Amino acid sequence: MSRDPFDEMKRNNPVPGEDLPGAPASVADRIIAGSVRRPWPAWATAVAAAVSVAVVGFGLLWFFDEPAPRGVADGGVTTTAQATTTSNAVATTTSLADLDEATTVYFFVDTTGESWPGGPFLMPVARMVDGPDELTGTLQALLDGPTADEASSVPAISSAVPPGTTINEVTVADGIATVDLSAEFGSGGGTLSMMGRLGQVVFTLTRLDGIDGVRFEIEGVATTVFGGEGIIVPDPATRADFEGLLPAILIESPTYGDFGTANPLIARGSANVFEATVSLALVDGDGLIIWEGFTTATCGTGCRGEWEVTIPYEVDAPQMGSLIVWESSARDGSQTNIREHPVWLLPANPETTTTLPDGTCSGFRASTELVDQPGLPAIIAAKREAIFAAAVSCDWPTLASLLGPGFSYTFGIDTDPIAYWQEREAAGEPVLYFLAELLNRPFGVQTAGDVTYYAWPSAFVTEWSAVPEADRQALLPLYDDADLDTFAEFGSYYGYRIGIIDDGTWVYFIAGD
Repeated sequence: MSRDPFDEMKRNNPVPGEDLPGAPASVADRIIAGSVRRPWPAWATAVAAAVSVAVVGFGLLWFFDEPAPRGVADGGVTTTAQATTTSNAVATTTSLADLDEATTVYFFVDTTGESWPGGPFLMPVARMVDGPDELTGTLQALLDGPTADEASSVPAISSAVPPGTTINEVTVADGIATVDLSAEFGSGGGTLSMMGRLGQVVFTLTRLDGIDGVRFEIEGVATTVFGGEGIIVPDPATRADFEGLLPAILIESPTYGDFGTANPLIARGSANVFEATVSLALVDGDGLIIWEGFTTATCGTGCRGEWEVTIPYEVDAPQMGSLIVWESSARDGSQTNIREHPVWLLPANPETTTTLPDGTCSGFRASTELVDQPGLPAIIAAKREAIFAAAVSCDWPTLASLLGPGFSYTFGIDTDPIAYWQEREAAGEPVLYFLAELLNRPFGVQTAGDVTYYAWPSAFVTEWSAVPEADRQALLPLYDDADLDTFAEFGSYYGYRIGIIDDGTWVYFIAGD
């Protein structure tokens, strides 16, 4: 028989369908409104991706999808924008197992909500380096574009770089990166789209040490005029040429969803605001302000200056919080030009004040002790122990060896569970942290046909109203009280859950319907 338990489980444990909430909701919006609750946590992001939620507020379509391919010219030399594959193109990978270095790329964010006017604007997003070197790997990460979760988040994240763009060559000399891209890079779009893609490349590469500007080539031809409108690009192009793509306040560090932050948090960026004053607040996982203050940029009111501030904070356990910045209106003191980055917060102790070591994952932040759970058959207990040990040690090969046939890890995506989890980890989602921590929550038992399933947490195997209060409280602090209220509203738990069947086969680790 099929080992897929979900038809039976969904019949006994109904969850909502295609209208699940998107992620992440804005803490900043709620602070301005006077009612604070944290953003949707990682499990909600997974739910949103799992059920293929339609992109909300995807206002970048007008920005990036203008029709009519255009030529790219320099000094009277024209190259036709056609699909071209070169032997030097860098292939994308489906696995991040060999990545050991973090980088940053710049995507656009569509601003939605009362306190997020204007845009789209450039925003730094954390990535892991792939490819033969940091320079090529960083550029390839930009060309790969946002993940599905990022594209469907609120606010939505997108890219102006045309799909199919490949790297012919990228080199650095005397502080200038020379980037030779395929013809697709110069195809399609209008002025805004072309400026957007050029700005993305310039801001992404000048983030790397030793690079101050970018020289563009298309199919080996030095190019300074782009698009049918004849956009002239300086040679080399620098960040100053694309400041119009930035919000009034840019947070450059921590990057959006940064999973390698430290305690204290060092925040920095640039701004063009009244009297150069940047106000900031750090919010914990419960939506409470744990630090608030201001700093001054090196220039303001008509010019863009740099700002940096060290933020001390206290939290009891690792959690996803938010860094919020804004400008106080000179007219009435109201908060304007608000930006918000979700950030991973750590307790202030010697073991957690450093950034993520190379090659690690969120599992190292989980409890290292697996609690005894009487009532588990020996074969189930052994598999639970093996999964837990691999999760807390970030042992991806062992996790791969523990996956059972037909393993379920997401809905609507058919790639590789390990590659998918590694991608989510690289994007800032603490997948293995949830895997390890849930195995220390109470388990439940459910039978489907002649197969018995042992599931973590116990809340998954029954309707929410029937979940014992002790088992609900055991879900804290992975979820907060507001999350529990959401489960109650929908009538079921629909976060991450783990399933092992009676022969010891690990059959699922998944979230969503």
